[in-house]
Amino acid sequence: MKRWWAVVMGGTLFLSGCTRVAPDPCRGVAPPVATFRVSPEEGELPLLVTFDAGDSFASEGQIVGYQWEFGDGVTGTGPVVQHVFDRDPDGLEEQEFPVTLTVTQESATEGGVCRRTSPAMRVLRYGKSYPLDVVRWELGPEYYGSLIEGVVRNASADQRVTHAEVYARFYREPGHVLVGEAHRELWDIRPGEERSFMIPTYLWPWQFDWVELRTEAFTAQP
Repeated sequence: MKRWWAVVMGGTLFLSGCTRVAPDPCRGVAPPVATFRVSPEEGELPLLVTFDAGDSFASEGQIVGYQWEFGDGVTGTGPVVQHVFDRDPDGLEEQEFPVTLTVTQESATEGGVCRRTSPAMRVLRYGKSYPLDVVRWELGPEYYGSLIEGVVRNASADQRVTHAEVYARFYREPGHVLVGEAHRELWDIRPGEERSFMIPTYLWPWQFDWVELRTEAFTAQP
């Protein structure tokens, strides 16, 4: 609102006025708290990862937005999202992904509607598994379907892998639809030793879009 005053001095008209500044609607309003959980926290690439921002909360009002940046050029929205981290085209075994969540809080104040944001960031490392790491693998067609051939390494310096399993999950897109699983058991792998493996499946290459590998291992002293 602007008010004007007219003053006449010596036959000359002077105008003066003042402007009322609108109050800041966010003055004194605390920002939201952003945090998120990740599952799984390690694994081979490519890897399907679930992000859950359910522990984030608004200091005042309510959270109205969840914006994700996955560190590989892909973004997402929503309190719970899934994202596939892919293998490096240059062949790097382990990669880092700086993942950022930004939550937006909205609250009503005397000055109007206040919108405030807060970020949370974590650097995720994927591409290696411990103690049994998948060093390399490839997928090829076979007369019965498809075959995964690869090599694992016992990454422990002092633990023997007594029993392990390498699991393969086959997905179709869009929607990360799981269409099949297969696995291979391995036994008695010494510290630092490499061991080859094969995982056959009756799924044809046109029946899935990508494959996720993971390992489970039981260890003991050598």
